[in-house]
Amino acid sequence: MTMTAALPQLTAISTNDRATPSLVYRSLLRSIKDGLMVPGAKLPNERELAQQLNTSRTAVRSALAMMERQGLVRRRVGSGTFLTDDAHDVFGRMDQTNAASHEAVPSFAEIVEGRLLFEPAMMHLVVSRVQEHEIVEMRRILEMILGAPTWEDFKESIYALHRQMFASTKNKFLEQIMASILDDRRAVLFDGHDTDKPAPSPVKQQSYKDLKSIVDAIADRNGKRAEELVSNHLMRTLATINIWQ
Repeated sequence: MTMTAALPQLTAISTNDRATPSLVYRSLLRSIKDGLMVPGAKLPNERELAQQLNTSRTAVRSALAMMERQGLVRRRVGSGTFLTDDAHDVFGRMDQTNAASHEAVPSFAEIVEGRLLFEPAMMHLVVSRVQEHEIVEMRRILEMILGAPTWEDFKESIYALHRQMFASTKNKFLEQIMASILDDRRAVLFDGHDTDKPAPSPVKQQSYKDLKSIVDAIADRNGKRAEELVSNHLMRTLATINIWQ
């Protein structure tokens, strides 16, 4: 089955939602998992993908950029975009969350959706106000993420890094928001099971790599780059919540 022939079957995008880059990314991931997109195959161009998925070329371009950063696709100048030969291996490195709905606290999907509305832009405030000792602390927490012995420790370390980023804004309102988010996630044990079990090493390594790129952008005082990376990180997170359900 060719990539082009398979695409009409890929539109697992809700008819009630705007086809955002996150939803396009989600649809393409599901297509790889379902065998509709074969590793090594050439993808249709952006215009064709946008038509097939009933979305904009901008949304497709953003989704493909996220996939490229994760090693799912590679672009050849003059030839097009191709799935990598080891595309299936990427799923083993993803921190995939099966999150339920909760009556007492917001769901994980609601939290990430809300964070997308302001957190990328917030990075300009982080970059302008962060102090060197805070960057050092971010790098220390990154090592904690990489060395987290359990799944719960892994999640706590990730949120510790985000709390440090929020604290670097020197804005108490923003710090309160992240404290509230962490309280809500802890209340449902991060939607996890067997939280005392080890976190998979490939997942920790991928998360470390993604978050380190954000910290590096902050250290370089590159607000635009940090904004883009945080946006991509949150969009990927949103796309993979309950992705196989």
